[in-house]
Amino acid sequence: MEVKLINEPTLEFVDLAIGKCYDMGAYFPDEDKACIRINKVTNVYKHSSVLEFAEYVFEITASTKVLLEMTRHRIASYACKSSRYTLDRGEVVFEATGDPEIDYELSKWKVTIEKMIKDGKKNDVVSLMLPQAYQYKWVMKINARALHNFFELRLSRTAHSHIRDIANDMWELIPKEHKFLFAQNHQR
Repeated sequence: MEVKLINEPTLEFVDLAIGKCYDMGAYFPDEDKACIRINKVTNVYKHSSVLEFAEYVFEITASTKVLLEMTRHRIASYACKSSRYTLDRGEVVFEATGDPEIDYELSKWKVTIEKMIKDGKKNDVVSLMLPQAYQYKWVMKINARALHNFFELRLSRTAHSHIRDIANDMWELIPKEHKFLFAQNHQR
């Protein structure tokens, strides 16, 4: 599993949106003053819709299990590597489950899938054999409001361990000057 933050998110547009809402103008480039106002409006007054103006773009490599869980967060955009067009272009990778018996069975299944590819079976058909441990790569764009909800659900001890690991990695990648946006649910 791997996560990278591939854009440089800014709070400037959140500040601009707040300024429009209250007919007060923007505080940027005075970032300290803007962040104080953003915190007050979003965390104290709970006016969270303005958080939609801050966007984060992550590049993620993880299992199909994680991808399925991620796409349940519908206020995000996804672009995923297609097994239909790329399955026969590289190594078939399964994520380890931590259970030796299941990991052994997955290793046997990997050999079967790779044989099907080598034998010229079409990706469309072979891709139907891929288990949830199959590793995909995708890009996810999500705004701060939706990311707040994502962290609330996926940093929980009750979340599946793989998606919780991805959520923790995403949390760590959030710029430190943005952490206050998510701090209410993430006293770490």
